[in-house]
Amino acid sequence: MSHTDTIRDAWDSLAPGWHAQRSYMLQTSWPIHRWLVRALDPRPGQQILELGAGTGETGFLIAAELRNQGRVVSTDLSPKMVEMARQRGTELGIKNVDYRVLDAQKMDLADASFDGVVCRWGFMLMPDPGAALRESRRVLRPGGRLAFAVFRTPPENPWAGIPALVLSERGHLPPPTPGIPGILSLGDRAHLESLLEPLGFASLRLESVAMTWRFADLDTYWRWLVDLTALGPTLRNLSAADAAVVRADIDARARPFHEGTELALPGLCWCGLATR
Repeated sequence: MSHTDTIRDAWDSLAPGWHAQRSYMLQTSWPIHRWLVRALDPRPGQQILELGAGTGETGFLIAAELRNQGRVVSTDLSPKMVEMARQRGTELGIKNVDYRVLDAQKMDLADASFDGVVCRWGFMLMPDPGAALRESRRVLRPGGRLAFAVFRTPPENPWAGIPALVLSERGHLPPPTPGIPGILSLGDRAHLESLLEPLGFASLRLESVAMTWRFADLDTYWRWLVDLTALGPTLRNLSAADAAVVRADIDARARPFHEGTELALPGLCWCGLATR
């Protein structure tokens, strides 16, 4: 099974959790959505492609800006995520969004067919993000914009950095390796720029955007890691004994991030805008 197949299966398994927690995810990641929509600056009549759309929330915000005079194509590698996005769009009564399964690393889409491409937290999870970025530029019209977000480094994202480090230290995950997809794999600015700069974009801007993951307690945080994150499949496959040890270690390292009775774990993203 290829890396891409493994990722597809993993996100199929996470789709129900994302759908169930879509309101929490939208509220928590609102600073990222806002940055992406403002940077993309969608206009009525435009055609916008969303990659790694998940439950489709970023695309729905863009669709509203198009005022039914343009279209969003909401795509994801995971068929179940695409179905969740379609279901949510129907619930919201959104008419100007199309839904399809798509591998962003090799798109069967025409050159220069979109005015904008948006990708929130998708490129970092792909086996070949360079190919996906190259494909994104290819499908953009001259002057078109690519707006994207990826998480920065583990110390800047303890919500993911802590459990990933614990799993690695205890032999349940390989140590972070350049070129291996993961939640924090594009956090290094130099590495991210090395993927973008050879593609020939007319301009490139990267900004750091902060957010905070808030949980009622450590139990809620643990369930969220299992049900909604890319670490979830690994955590679910642990034996009961290993899971207990891993959880105790994660809990101990997360305790310093308490604010009163609540757990507040910082997150930091690179938000980027590249213009063809």
